[in-house]
Amino acid sequence: MFDFMQLASSPQSQEMMFRMMSRQMGQAPPEVRDAVARVEVVIKKGERGFELRMSHSDNAKVEEMTKQSVESWVDLLSRGFQAVGYKVKIYE
Repeated sequence: MFDFMQLASSPQSQEMMFRMMSRQMGQAPPEVRDAVARVEVVIKKGERGFELRMSHSDNAKVEEMTKQSVESWVDLLSRGFQAVGYKVKIYE
């Protein structure tokens, strides 16, 4: 049986994903890369969870990218937990 959790936690798989993300951002215009660099991301880790906060950007394109990224990660996390049987609640 294919173990998706092992794949997601594999350093090689993670590195490949991060390299792809970096390459994609490298193709963005300089003003977008500079605006992204000014966005602060805070991750508060707890014993059994975490909280993610991102500051706002003065660049409309980066604001849209941030919103889409948050939506994508929430969807990925919720579907991943649901796929293995957890009951998931998302609060707005």
